[in-house]
Amino acid sequence: MKITADEFDERFDSGEDVFDLMKNPKVMKLQSFENEYLKNSVTINFSEDVYSKIKEKANLLRVSVDDLIKMIVAQRLGVV
Repeated sequence: MKITADEFDERFDSGEDVFDLMKNPKVMKLQSFENEYLKNSVTINFSEDVYSKIKEKANLLRVSVDDLIKMIVAQRLGVV
């Protein structure tokens, strides 16, 4: 559905969910990301130093270590 920028702003300002109106192929809802890209599981062993840095970054972003690793891998592979 095509709308004007003013209409988009009005909908956003009124509190309407405007996510589906945006056309950015690199952005998707978390549930869609999980359903599309997180179907399989893998175990990875990191050195204590590397894990510590990953955990520190995850804490800064307020996400789990697992979620941070999943996002980094998906970004590096160019799938998000």
